[in-house]
Amino acid sequence: MEEYWEWFCSIPGIYRTQREILLHCFHDPRKVWDASMDELTFLKNRGCRWMQKVIDYKKRYTPAEAAHMRASLGIEFISAAQEGYPQRLKPLRDRPYGLFVRGALPPENARSVAIVGARMCTPGGRAMAEAIAREVVHCGGVVVSGAAYGIDGAAQWAALEEGGKSYAVLGCGVDVCYPASHQLLFSRLSTEGGLISEFPSGTKAMPTHFPMRNRIISGLADIVVVVEARKKSGSLITAEFALDQGRPVYAVPGRPDDELSYGCNELISQGAGLILSVEDFAETVFPDKGKTERKTEAHIPLAPGEKLVYSKVGLHGKSLWELQENTALSLSDLCDSLLSLELKGLIKETEQNFYIKMK
Repeated sequence: MEEYWEWFCSIPGIYRTQREILLHCFHDPRKVWDASMDELTFLKNRGCRWMQKVIDYKKRYTPAEAAHMRASLGIEFISAAQEGYPQRLKPLRDRPYGLFVRGALPPENARSVAIVGARMCTPGGRAMAEAIAREVVHCGGVVVSGAAYGIDGAAQWAALEEGGKSYAVLGCGVDVCYPASHQLLFSRLSTEGGLISEFPSGTKAMPTHFPMRNRIISGLADIVVVVEARKKSGSLITAEFALDQGRPVYAVPGRPDDELSYGCNELISQGAGLILSVEDFAETVFPDKGKTERKTEAHIPLAPGEKLVYSKVGLHGKSLWELQENTALSLSDLCDSLLSLELKGLIKETEQNFYIKMK
């Protein structure tokens, strides 16, 4: 039956709603394949104009041919009927009927954290996404996201660079690299995690695909984190799916007048978890790990000037001039402390003369 599920999920140009109609009419994918042209044409003439795509695909490929084409591209397929289908997705009403995978699926025995946010993110937002991803990996978790520009890609790169696993859910086929400039990230994900899609091979990225894939990002996660999001952001769609699916949602707060913080602040006002520090977040979502072995400010000897500067570098960072005003240190002493803190991995210069706390 699996080859019929694969053929059924490989029909291009139709989506889950149309596949649901087909299953309602024919009960299982094998019967869709066995249906006569008269039956399919009857449905087409009764308003299901998209049925022509089913008819065309049936004329072009048998289930065996569809499976061979997929295998020749190095892509795996698993249907919702199989035991190895992700347990996190099985209870969902709108779960994909099948998944195409290049690489692997997220392990069932590891805590899975989705990190999503704005494509046009700030340097501070990027640094925060990277810090959260590294902490997730350090605590034994995996990172799920969409491999997009900005927060998504930054989090996934950081997870891989930390030696962890990351999994990308795509709005295209797993053989299509979108965005095109993320070729190296896609290559690493396919060998150090996985590329996952409900869309068959060759499917191009389209705007309508991304809200669909967002329900899978949240569905594969135990926790969803939003780092930066505008008022009408795709990340908020992911958060909405997460809440519907019973997943906890966390958000990084920002200034009320910051457009990129609007979505996060709104989520927090509606009850989302508040991320004030990476360590507190990790201790909350990885309670079994307790305190990690990673050295933090409390374990690293700091000079009085360093302690003062470190206490003034906030979650969203401050400029050199703000820090000079807040600490009353000379510019020379301040720069020395900043350099020392950066070498100890406690802060990071995200752009020229702008610093963010990393631990």
